[in-house]
Amino acid sequence: HWRAGSGKLCTSKWCSSCIQRGADARAGSCRSATASGWTLAQSRSNSLLRKPAALLLGGAVLSLPVMALLLSMPAAAPSVAVARYFAQLEAVRATPTLAQGPVLRAAVALLQFAGAWWFPLVAALGTAVNLFTLVLTAATVVLYLAAVLGRPSRWVSTALANAVGAAAGSYALLLLLRSHGESLLADRFGAVLANPSFDKLMSAMQAHGAAGMLGVSCLPLILHPVVLFGYVSGRSDAEVIGLILAGRTIKYLLMAWLTKNAPGALRFFGIKGALFDLAAKAKAA
Repeated sequence: HWRAGSGKLCTSKWCSSCIQRGADARAGSCRSATASGWTLAQSRSNSLLRKPAALLLGGAVLSLPVMALLLSMPAAAPSVAVARYFAQLEAVRATPTLAQGPVLRAAVALLQFAGAWWFPLVAALGTAVNLFTLVLTAATVVLYLAAVLGRPSRWVSTALANAVGAAAGSYALLLLLRSHGESLLADRFGAVLANPSFDKLMSAMQAHGAAGMLGVSCLPLILHPVVLFGYVSGRSDAEVIGLILAGRTIKYLLMAWLTKNAPGALRFFGIKGALFDLAAKAKAA
């Protein structure tokens, strides 16, 4: 038991005797001159990780058994609905996209409140709404980055709020799919189906099942393929939304940590430097 104030190394927490400085390092009276003056040096191998690094390491370690369990599950057998989706895909290609300039300007106007406690909730709401618009992507990215930079000490809760927003929007979309059928996605999101990567994502999830859905949910991509695959493969609402929430939590935690510590790496999420600069200026203001 080391006493920082006196530099004594006690043999018990009551400090009834102390280790004496010297070649033999014997225990003796704590009042002697050789009992004080000990210094404590911590080995680097025993030092604690900083909180962000510890959270990321813990999340990575916990995700390993989950991924192993998911990968050990047999892939879902191709259903009639999945086959019908691929057969009808070419008939529902392409709808025009909307300009997002005014939307982005409106988001920039909100950045003055980036330090407010409620601002992460606004960013999460934007993430949920963007499931139905798709034109809010740049705006929601700026709102999320500003929420992290505005309250950097709360980056974990900001990431969790955004993940919940993504899951809530996905759940609303899934409910609409269950009530209106696949034609909803074809009629409302033709541009999504027109993207060549959509086919690849659907094929990957068909091959790997739940593990594929979790993996796609972690990527900086839209969630519509995951929602649609969960619907056509007959998975329950809880399973679909649970996988989306887990994947988006991993994604947004990593994005938030990078925003704080290595913003240049955000380019791997497809985030342009100009969007980060907008968020950083809001923090400075």
